[in-house]
Amino acid sequence: MAAVMTELGIREEADHFVLPLTGREVDQICIDYAVTLVVDGTDTVRLEGPFTLSDGAMTLLVDPQRLDTVAPVLDLFRAIVIRALAGKDGSLSLAFDDDRQLRIEADPDGEAWEIGGGLPPVSPSYRVISQPGGGISFL
Repeated sequence: MAAVMTELGIREEADHFVLPLTGREVDQICIDYAVTLVVDGTDTVRLEGPFTLSDGAMTLLVDPQRLDTVAPVLDLFRAIVIRALAGKDGSLSLAFDDDRQLRIEADPDGEAWEIGGGLPPVSPSYRVISQPGGGISFL
């Protein structure tokens, strides 16, 4: 798997994986029963569980199941990802060029998040999924 991860630009470190989203722009945001960020028109970051969105001064809890909490996510439109880390514990953290940070923890009962690269859903080149209870898997 290490060769495949290198080919895709995913780098393993001690407690996390560095994902190949750095320097890329959020160019679409979809809201249904989850929040999906589309990055450069090809990669999707689907957040199915509650997550935090911080701007340094304030941290907000966003729950995709509660539409009254989702509006602040729209400010991520056109933001540039400067760091994308998938924790080996099942967490995901994204940092953006305007000092905002997004963080989601693993869900004990379901998949809290997933990332698909390529042109989903037709031909994703990779998928990274947060496993129920913690950990991540690569497909």
